[in-house]
Amino acid sequence: MKLKSHTSDSSFSWIKDSISVSVSDLSSAEIVLKFSDFSVTAFSSFSFLARDPETKEEVSVPFIQLSPDTFRLNLSVFHEFICFKKNHTLILTLNCITSDNQKLLYSLHPDRNLNMDYHIFINDIYFPEDTSPEPNEYIGILTAGFDNLLIIRLCSRKFFMETLLICAYHKLKITHGILKVSFDLEQSKHKYLKTGLFFRSKLAEDAAVYDFTTESIKSHQNLQRISISLDLRSVEWKSLYWDIFVLVQNADTGKISQIPIYMTAWQRIQQKFLSTLSYRTADNFYFFPYYTSKRTLAFTNRQREKYDGMDIVFKEFLSVFLYRIAKPYWKRKHICLVCEKFSSMAQDNGYYFFKHCMEQNEEAFLNKKIYYIITKDSPDRSKVEPYKNRLLNFMSIRHMIYLLAADLIVSSDSRYHTYAMQSRHSIFNRYIKKIPFVFLQHGVIALKRVDNFYGKGKKGGCNLFVVSTNKEKQTIIDNFEYEPDEVINTGLPRWDVLKDKSQGKREILIMPTWRNWLDSVPDKDFEESDYFRHYMGLLNSVRLNNILEKYDLEINFYLHAKFQEYADNFKSISHRIHLISFGEVAVNEMLMRCRMLITDYSSVCWDILYQDKPSIFYQFDIEKYNEAHGSYIDMETELFGDRASTEAQLLDLLEETVQNDFHMKPKYEKMRREYLQFKDNSHSKHICEEIKKKFH
Repeated sequence: MKLKSHTSDSSFSWIKDSISVSVSDLSSAEIVLKFSDFSVTAFSSFSFLARDPETKEEVSVPFIQLSPDTFRLNLSVFHEFICFKKNHTLILTLNCITSDNQKLLYSLHPDRNLNMDYHIFINDIYFPEDTSPEPNEYIGILTAGFDNLLIIRLCSRKFFMETLLICAYHKLKITHGILKVSFDLEQSKHKYLKTGLFFRSKLAEDAAVYDFTTESIKSHQNLQRISISLDLRSVEWKSLYWDIFVLVQNADTGKISQIPIYMTAWQRIQQKFLSTLSYRTADNFYFFPYYTSKRTLAFTNRQREKYDGMDIVFKEFLSVFLYRIAKPYWKRKHICLVCEKFSSMAQDNGYYFFKHCMEQNEEAFLNKKIYYIITKDSPDRSKVEPYKNRLLNFMSIRHMIYLLAADLIVSSDSRYHTYAMQSRHSIFNRYIKKIPFVFLQHGVIALKRVDNFYGKGKKGGCNLFVVSTNKEKQTIIDNFEYEPDEVINTGLPRWDVLKDKSQGKREILIMPTWRNWLDSVPDKDFEESDYFRHYMGLLNSVRLNNILEKYDLEINFYLHAKFQEYADNFKSISHRIHLISFGEVAVNEMLMRCRMLITDYSSVCWDILYQDKPSIFYQFDIEKYNEAHGSYIDMETELFGDRASTEAQLLDLLEETVQNDFHMKPKYEKMRREYLQFKDNSHSKHICEEIKKKFH
């Protein structure tokens, strides 16, 4: 009997030994295994199991015994275990029961190495929820791994190809508008076809691909050094992100796959600290390389930012030095950092949470020193000046040191809003991602899918997730993969002060949300969008102006913070329509003063619902929005307000609501009672209590 012991490896302590097998007769759903020097006759019973080495979950694999040492396994059972956005690896084992009812698990050790030879027994699995322009194909694979043990991998073809082939970065340069890249590709049954530059977009209509010219291919041992070039002057530029993929074709099946170009640690350091390569694409826009969270080469095209210079490297290294020489002192402070979007605001949940902590001495309760991060020139700076001994000036040396020392981050946006998010040479993301994080949110998650960013283990993931309704909590558990005790239903801190101030006023708030396909685009592209044309049409509607005059109404039009750079592009013919710029009036104040809300998919509709005021949802681009963003609720049946897809429908509903004296319809009142379970104005206090339970 040829056995290989795994007792020295604690991660495989559940495996007794490994049996040597040969693999043959591979088909779409079946394989034949033949044991070498091993007999099952000594056992009272046996079966084949595929076992997850981490969770220990097991899948029973149907089989037929062809001879004493030969077995045909049916692998079709694994179809039902393929999941969207998940990769599973299971070790194929033989489960033997002895005469005294003892269970022994044997892993299977192929007598020839399958690391370079794999068998796909499931393919062409696509998920309807994958709405990307090029949906991922999911496959089932029999191969060797874990020290040459026979394993089943259930994953996307893209993921498998990335792990299968070596595609390593060599060098890059940009000269006179020509981008030149070289990389090493492993020689295998996969033939190199070409390399493409792909615009990263969730909308099929925005898809853009530019093929590199292959300049040379030089072979060395088992690698090919491939040199490629692209004339950047021929590219029709879009912002923000561009990916580079190598296309290869399987010689046996003809299947074409995309694989990224991986970078070593030293190459990433060079890219971060030493490279200033860039190509100017438009007014103050530039295109430059970076590395992704998966350590692969990519590019971005965006405006040059304040913190893109090499001076940021000096400040960061100085702050790291100052922190480390007095680390015990900094750590004894037990620092908790609070901020809002881009650390430039004090008008959302972060501010109201911080204000509550200062006024109610929550520092003593939590045993933490609580600091608020804000830019020096923030329009909201005066609101936090009363607590100036607890303020950190954004991107100051003191701010950087306190960030390194922090025990906890509490924010209404992702933890990365504590720092310059788009700093080309910054190294601080590696420190920020390790700090425990309480996500306050800035709304209720329902109308926009964000689990791909805020999900557990994702870039925007957190340790404690604040929600406001039981339905929202279940949404987070079901879609974001958090455990129930990691999601707290406390309501939002800004609801502590939320009360109806609309009496005597006749204001309507129009507050649309953002669109990811318009993120950081040049002004010209923004003005050509459906978004701009629809809202400009509404703001300059003669009929809307007549309604405002007839019923003595005023409108406050406020863009999402991500679109504030385009605020000056909007104009209105009516003196009754006020175009509100960022910082001019606090959002909370407008929400309390208005009689009703007109939005599209913004979560501020929940603040309006909390106050028992009506909302109208102007959803002229619902199909495009669902393609790019998606939602967790049915827009046709679960919204607590009327929907309009055209300007005429919107104005009809607006006039109807005004004539009804801004009362919510009975069916929406009923939905309000079902959605909101509390209204005690102690939301920040509840969050502090949950933080103490979680982090003490």
